[in-house]
Amino acid sequence: MLIADTRARWERLDPAKQAYMLTGTDEHGLKIQNTAEKLVIEPKDLVDRVSHNFKSLASQLNIKYDRFIRTTDLDHVKVAQNFWTLMMEKGYIYKGEHSGWYCVSDETFYPESSIEEVEKDGKVMKISTESRNEVVFETETNYFFKLSSFQNDLIVYLKQNPQFIRPHHRYKFILNELETTKLSDLSVSRPSSRLKWGIDVPNDASQKIYVWFDALLNYLTATGFPKGFKHEGGGFITPQDNIWPATHVIGKDIIRFHCIYWPIFLMAAGIELPKQVIVHSHWLCEGFKMSKSLGNVVEPMELSDYYGVDPVRFFLTENSNIDDDCKFSEALLQRSRDALVGKYCNLLSRIGGKSFDVAQAVGQAKDGEFSSIEELISRYSLKQENASLNLQLSLELQDNLNNAYREMDAKFTSFDYIRAIQVWWKVINQANQLFQVAEPWLYVSAIKDEPLSEETRHSYQLLVNYFVYLCAETMRISSILIQPVMPQLSQHILMRLNVMQERRDGRFAKVGADLDYGDGANSTLHKPPLQKVKSRV
Repeated sequence: MLIADTRARWERLDPAKQAYMLTGTDEHGLKIQNTAEKLVIEPKDLVDRVSHNFKSLASQLNIKYDRFIRTTDLDHVKVAQNFWTLMMEKGYIYKGEHSGWYCVSDETFYPESSIEEVEKDGKVMKISTESRNEVVFETETNYFFKLSSFQNDLIVYLKQNPQFIRPHHRYKFILNELETTKLSDLSVSRPSSRLKWGIDVPNDASQKIYVWFDALLNYLTATGFPKGFKHEGGGFITPQDNIWPATHVIGKDIIRFHCIYWPIFLMAAGIELPKQVIVHSHWLCEGFKMSKSLGNVVEPMELSDYYGVDPVRFFLTENSNIDDDCKFSEALLQRSRDALVGKYCNLLSRIGGKSFDVAQAVGQAKDGEFSSIEELISRYSLKQENASLNLQLSLELQDNLNNAYREMDAKFTSFDYIRAIQVWWKVINQANQLFQVAEPWLYVSAIKDEPLSEETRHSYQLLVNYFVYLCAETMRISSILIQPVMPQLSQHILMRLNVMQERRDGRFAKVGADLDYGDGANSTLHKPPLQKVKSRV
């Protein structure tokens, strides 16, 4: 959810772009039915509770979705049944008998090649080599989808669109599987005698629609399908103003469903395929997969209550490597949070102190008073040995600030969040270095304590304000660019700088793009935007 929320917010930094974020819960299937029976409650009561948990999590972590879809929603049930009827009419669904290794936890049948026998708690059992969950042999009559008929079509499509699945090693995995293993037709229903909690198969009350056939269609439900989709030549033309095609963000454990079954369902219907499927890895805690038995489960609500929502969002984004499993530890989170306090927020505290005047510095930039700054740095630097370094750092900082939006955009749009945040840190670190090397407080002391000519006094004040201005621009631009990751903290800082609400998007992420801010930034009434907290570990 966070990966998708960050990307949607990033898109919205460009007023010319639109973004729509969909998330939700798939709520049918035998797993839900069995759990509800154990709890002695109705399945609907169980899924109401579970979906509420995810909504609460999204709310606490400040995740802004456009729709939270539930597969029990009436419009979704209608789409699932309509899609089933469409597939029946096209001849892609037929009735037959099915035997195989079924995993209740995964809600899927696995081929014999994906099964192994293990001993667990003194009991010999069969498990799936993919999920490591138990499987049982089932034989039943149900409906099948002609998955095998589209195997070659999907291979061709993937070869023509190598960016369809990312990262690349996931793409290679799916393509290799399709090229080396013949697809079996997919069982897309379950007998109502066994599965009661599901969507009825149209015109056959003895069967329920298979949970994944139902769940994957949620993306179409959100588009309003089939409304607005023009039915032509055995397929559908996507309306021009529709949110489809989507970019899917999924976990690696459901790659087969989204990268094999789902594209084939869409091909069969003649519907445009998604733009891309982003397959993220999982989080390991202290090097191990999270499990209740190991006691290493991380509770996100508790974590964000203690460390703050935005620092948690920032840490997860800064370390969000979709290629490999990510490493979570509270010590790393603490270090990440401390860096935000010590570098990002502290830079604001330094220029926002009573010795400086952000509004005056911005006003002088607006009036063009820094036009001869190179000469001023060269002539009036209190430490001449640092003059050339001050000039070099200030020019490099401006260059990097002007390129930051473009560079971060390239990284964010390719879901390379780690490197996007590295670009952001680069300007924060450079501004801190400039402030430390330039030492503007020395000029303030000289103006206050030493007998100076009016020209020297004016030149010193220009130098002070120039360095304050560059650091203020760093805070303004970096805060605009980090809004998708830390919406609250960035807004707090932009408010402190008195940046107008309508000037907080990507159009203003360049040096000098906004020269009407800073009033009140140096008021002593301001509190630090992020307080230090003690580590719990």
